[in-house]
Amino acid sequence: MLLDHDQRALVAALRTLSSRQRQVLVLKYWLDLKETEIAETMRISVGAVKSHTARGMAKLTSLMEGTAT
Repeated sequence: MLLDHDQRALVAALRTLSSRQRQVLVLKYWLDLKETEIAETMRISVGAVKSHTARGMAKLTSLMEGTAT
């Protein structure tokens, strides 16, 4: 499967996140789990899920804005 430029940029940006941030974002946005389900799956608090989500999205946004054409 060939990825277009934006998809490659997103995958590269995801690789720069901490493993927890990446896991939370994948569970939330790719698997569509709720925060409580993510917390249970990862054995962390809902507050930690929210924190990892916010920090991960902030970093992704910053990185992706830097690659926008």
